[in-house]
Amino acid sequence: MKCQINVKAACKLLGVTRQAYYKSIKAEASDEHIGTYVSSILPDLKKERKSNPTKGCRAMYEKHGHKWSLGRDKTVDILLRAGFRVKYHKRYGRATQAGTREFPNLLVEKQITGINQVWQADMAYYVLANQPFYTIYITDVYNQEVVGYGAYSTNQAINYAEVLQRAIHKQKPLTNGLSQLIHHSDGGKQYESHVYKQLCAKHNITQSMCMFSYENPYAEKTNDLINNGYLNAWKPRSLKQLRYCQQKAVTDHNTNSRKKVLGKRSPLEFKEITLSQAEHLVPYVLKLKPTLPVQPKKRIPKLNNH
Repeated sequence: MKCQINVKAACKLLGVTRQAYYKSIKAEASDEHIGTYVSSILPDLKKERKSNPTKGCRAMYEKHGHKWSLGRDKTVDILLRAGFRVKYHKRYGRATQAGTREFPNLLVEKQITGINQVWQADMAYYVLANQPFYTIYITDVYNQEVVGYGAYSTNQAINYAEVLQRAIHKQKPLTNGLSQLIHHSDGGKQYESHVYKQLCAKHNITQSMCMFSYENPYAEKTNDLINNGYLNAWKPRSLKQLRYCQQKAVTDHNTNSRKKVLGKRSPLEFKEITLSQAEHLVPYVLKLKPTLPVQPKKRIPKLNNH
């Protein structure tokens, strides 16, 4: 014969309050519900993280939320508690330059109204087995598409020119030439080399240069998105693998990364709509106005008059 005991007596016997008892029951039910929910959306989560290891919970919800049963904030909270918080990997140092520039900065107070008006270029180191490799990127500032890229074992100007040539070949037919294009970069000597300047001049591309990294923000952002967001997570082990992973990362970024400034469209989707004018777009004018960072005040030691 079973001995029955009511909740009040059981709680008194165990030394807990009824409030604590019911709270524990509710928590168990909630944990079970959360587990069921995460299991139901797990295939979508795995697919997104495989193509983009640092894709955030909010971004994944924006893409798949229409078929998930809970709201955005609740889903993001559940995913963070379930261990889907983005883990950022080691960041490698970037190249720095000092001294004069052969070309002036043409982007101060510059307004951009379409693709192929401003490209920003930069190089970032990528270290494999303690050996530095050189990843080069060119980004169209207007739609944030990576239009040129490459990975090399040497830091020669011809490599930079090769990346630029591929970008030109790909983009030039879209706007009937590149005569309105400004190529913006830091003061790397490769951008001032004869082979690079000759290639720009051949296609009527105007070169522009900056003194500080914050004046080349879209290029710096691309370095971070591709190298730290994808490559450091995939960990390629050879130059061949690095190039394969770089191509895979750039393709995913251009195709699937939804940008708020582009109306939550990907760079390629926004470019296609812009060129075809298939739907009405609110005029999008990008204003470039770099500002000087606040410099720390130099401490002046007090003079001792005694």
